[in-house]
Amino acid sequence: MNRGSSFTSEVLARLEARGLVLPMPAPPAGNYEPFRLVRGIGYLAAQLPSRDGRYVLQGRVGAELTLEEGRQAAALAALSAITRIHQALDGLERLEGLIRVDGYVASADTFVDQPEVLDGASELFLWALGERGKHARTAFLMTRLPKNNSVELRVTFAYALGH
Repeated sequence: MNRGSSFTSEVLARLEARGLVLPMPAPPAGNYEPFRLVRGIGYLAAQLPSRDGRYVLQGRVGAELTLEEGRQAAALAALSAITRIHQALDGLERLEGLIRVDGYVASADTFVDQPEVLDGASELFLWALGERGKHARTAFLMTRLPKNNSVELRVTFAYALGH
């Protein structure tokens, strides 16, 4: 991964200080592109919590997972999103900022704290990307997500044209 640029290096150093590294991007799970770049706006396919190419923290928050485990899953999905943005832009220098994060949380019937779960992702974005990590957000309750994932993020971002 490109370490030569200053903002990219800053983000990677922040992550490293917390013992985090950008995971290797997983190949698409179907017939779609992992990202699309269109006139300064980037769209990511679903970002899921994974480690070493495997889904982790699976199940429903409020049933198989605690609120804290849901927050951890959301943070891992956010880390995957940063990886995809890095891949899409060949580094993070051209990232102008996140625009919107839609978060889907697989939840037990009585669980209503989806926004708190998604704070795990928002906090990681803000911590790692600083001002560029600010975003609008919507939380959705889902009874189940594909492959029994607990959290799925849909991320839209702005980038500088060129290169």
